[in-house]
Amino acid sequence: MYSIIERKELRVHNIWRIRELKRISYIIGINLNAQTKLKRSLRIINVLIIIFSCIALYPHWLMIKQAQGDIPLIAETSTTALQTTTALIKMAYMLFNQHKFHKLLQKVETHDLLQRIEIFLTGMPIKPNLKREINAIMETNWKQTRRQLLFTIGTCICIMCNYFFYALFKNLYNHLQGTPNYVYILPFTGYPMFLDKGMASPYYAMDMFFGACSLFAAGMSALSFQGSFMVLCKHSCGLVQVVCLLLLRSTSAMVPKPQRVEYLRYCIVQHQRTLEFINDVNRLYRHICLSQFLHSLAIYGFVLFEMNFGLESNKVTFIRMIMYLCAALTCDCLQHVNGQFLANELEKIPLACYNCEWYHETDDFKKTLKMIIMRSNKKFCFQISWFTVMSLATLMGVS
Repeated sequence: MYSIIERKELRVHNIWRIRELKRISYIIGINLNAQTKLKRSLRIINVLIIIFSCIALYPHWLMIKQAQGDIPLIAETSTTALQTTTALIKMAYMLFNQHKFHKLLQKVETHDLLQRIEIFLTGMPIKPNLKREINAIMETNWKQTRRQLLFTIGTCICIMCNYFFYALFKNLYNHLQGTPNYVYILPFTGYPMFLDKGMASPYYAMDMFFGACSLFAAGMSALSFQGSFMVLCKHSCGLVQVVCLLLLRSTSAMVPKPQRVEYLRYCIVQHQRTLEFINDVNRLYRHICLSQFLHSLAIYGFVLFEMNFGLESNKVTFIRMIMYLCAALTCDCLQHVNGQFLANELEKIPLACYNCEWYHETDDFKKTLKMIIMRSNKKFCFQISWFTVMSLATLMGVS
């Protein structure tokens, strides 16, 4: 479909569109590009962040012990602890499977499945029109992907800045004011491990550092994990839309009548390739999403409780929880919405078969078309292990 020069330009352009995702992944030690000796050393960063985040779980435990029945404080501490453990699971999973993420993202960047469409190796006059329409479909999906990616990054960075700078400036203010018996707060809710050493000691910096690592891991791992899914899912939607387009154009005047059965066979091959790609994405995310889903159920419960309490007594907590809920729901909502959108696109394949002018074609053509309809009637949804599926129904159930 594309020449060598076009393919190189396309990959450069597509990499530029997801550059923020790649950079965020690099920061937490995940390499979504080709492996090199230097890039393999990024794993050290990932391991160190995991270790520091594990240490940061101890202040959460101390805070729960020190809460003395303060239910809202226990709820907030439990929320951030669960978010940290979710981040640790995602980071560890991506560390050991980054080659799989790279392999799938490389296919997305180069439009590998579109490049292999056999129709463009024939002499059919429809090729230029198909190429133009396919490019328009993929361009639309890339624009949607980029908008979703930037919005998700924005919401996550806002809540991370709120947690970190609120703790930093409040501690600084009380230190300068000389507030007696002040218990300094950490970037991610927790009780200081070295409170007796005071804020003037290096131990204060260690407390803040471990808390910041925990906060950083929670935000950046969510962006890397969910952002990768977003890119793969939207590309899958584009591939399915291309299959529908190919089927609709199977009876076009620019497809010679003697070659229409052959054209349909190429559509079947492309349909099979698309399903294999979607199944690869499903296998990569299927079981790890269960951990995130179960953690999210608990986190949303705690956050809503804190919002209800904060509305009456603590406006800072209320605002923070609104920002937290926006960031969390953005990631989870887009995951379920994109999964539902892909399922809806797959359901359009039989309709695309029916909408072409099959009634003027030969028996072989009708038989092949019928076979495509039968193959595409199987319902598909991205799975969350054996527990449930990613769909709007699941999202409404959680909400």
